[in-house]
Amino acid sequence: MDFPKSSPIRKTIPKIASGERLHIKGGRIVNSDLTTKADIFVENGVIRQVGNDLTIPGGVTCIDATGSLIVPGGIDLAVEFDNNPVLDDVTINDVTSVDNCYSASRAALLGGTTTIVSFSTGEKGKLVSSFNKKSEACEAGCCDVSLHVDVTSWNDDVKEAMTKLSTKHGVNTFRVFMSGQWQLSDEELYDVLKHIRELGCVALVHAENGSIIKKEGERLLAEGNVLPENILKCRNEKIEAEAVNRALVISNQVDCPVLFWNVTGRKAIDLINKARIEGQTVYGQVLAVALVQDGSVYSDPSWNKAASCVTWPPLRKDGSEDIMNALAGGALQFVSSGHNVYNDHDKVKLGRKNFMKIPPGTNGVYERMMAVWSTGVEKGRIDENQFVSLTSTNAARFLNLYPRKGRIAVGSDADLVVWKVNEALSLAETASEFAVTKPDCTSAFEDVESKGRPSVVVAHGKVVYNDGQISVVQSMGDMVERPVCSPSIYNRLTTKDALHKTRTTPTPDSSLFRSLNGILTDNAGANKVTTPERFSRGSGHRAMHQSGWSFSGGQAEDSPRPSSRFSNPPGGQSHISLT
Repeated sequence: MDFPKSSPIRKTIPKIASGERLHIKGGRIVNSDLTTKADIFVENGVIRQVGNDLTIPGGVTCIDATGSLIVPGGIDLAVEFDNNPVLDDVTINDVTSVDNCYSASRAALLGGTTTIVSFSTGEKGKLVSSFNKKSEACEAGCCDVSLHVDVTSWNDDVKEAMTKLSTKHGVNTFRVFMSGQWQLSDEELYDVLKHIRELGCVALVHAENGSIIKKEGERLLAEGNVLPENILKCRNEKIEAEAVNRALVISNQVDCPVLFWNVTGRKAIDLINKARIEGQTVYGQVLAVALVQDGSVYSDPSWNKAASCVTWPPLRKDGSEDIMNALAGGALQFVSSGHNVYNDHDKVKLGRKNFMKIPPGTNGVYERMMAVWSTGVEKGRIDENQFVSLTSTNAARFLNLYPRKGRIAVGSDADLVVWKVNEALSLAETASEFAVTKPDCTSAFEDVESKGRPSVVVAHGKVVYNDGQISVVQSMGDMVERPVCSPSIYNRLTTKDALHKTRTTPTPDSSLFRSLNGILTDNAGANKVTTPERFSRGSGHRAMHQSGWSFSGGQAEDSPRPSSRFSNPPGGQSHISLT
């Protein structure tokens, strides 16, 4: 039986051949909680068998993965394309990022990422029309694409549009801003987050104190400070931490789950971790460039190199160590690319004489997974299972796409990567060879090497990359809808709601008792969580694929147990045991 799909919008252009079959053999399958040696059989874009001694029909394409790992296709939560920069609260319409959906998704596939999530921003307040326009641009994608929606203002029309997008268009994440052109007041943030919670969605928060940034920028420029290094003074750690703390207070008041987009400072990390320890539903995302560069790059003699690493909030001096510690320890959960590339000429034109006007954004959609491997796994900071969590599984759970995506199991999408190890390559050089990096764009990943890389990439059951041979097809991807009330987030919140009712109701009744024991509620609207039938366990045993929770309060993804013994890996019989 296949896992329930999240209603991708299928286009009429030809897809993979209906009878295409793949047999991937000899590799070690790496999921977020388990590594095991097994083979995989793929048919019609879906994983049909996983195990040893599989029954393989004729007419298959065999992929030998001996000596390599097989990991789920990556999921990148932050990829921009066809984007105009917003500087000094003004959209610069005559400057556009170098990538469209085709080139960005092609780069993603070559780096092992098979699903990207971009942003629908558009005109202020026109959420639905902007979403439809961006969705049309996504049809050129080579891999699966989905969209976050930016809330750029707040009124009753915006509230109604958010409801429509979440119920009819498969949107379950909305981004809000605490700085810049679309900065919301605290009162507006309260109302927006409250509505997001009612919809069963999640808020992405760009946390910086915009009012202070504007004043500090004006002061520094008046004193003649125009170089990129001044971004660290204008957007210092305290300014980020203040906004993070304010957002945590507001979101806690309305019990809205939040993801902080692009966390860079230690103070912000500590606040997020403290809130998580205290039980608040909060997550943190970092950008891949923050693993390989830090704030010292803004003082680089090459202005283009400094400008290539500008992010908001900015990279911090010695920040890469803090970020990797937070990822390894679980304080932060996602590594995205933040891919948003402008050519050097446009950056010089806009920001050479004013650091405030350097468009934020770096490359990274191709380099992301290799950057995590080189800075994490190769240095012993994380293991291969955590690598899968940070690059795929956590995002799949967050987006409510798990286990369709983010896991190698029977019924999951055949988005797979054969990951070769112990062969060093230069990220910048290979990106140039694959025409991922444009000639007039400085790479933020110069001089970065990785000993892990994709050798074969399978998307929708089709081999799109095989050791230098590229078979990427435009418009092969789907526009993926995402249901609200992701179980990994809202099961816990629904339980808290039920417990709150218990404390406030003098006489408990049977309907409340049922909601407490079954986690599900009969309330109409956002708090109703539907668990797929295939996850039911008639014996009463805990469904490991259904929930990330353990009885100790931790999550299954938090502590992989490589010493456990398994006789039945997902999808088939096996006599392999892990020692």
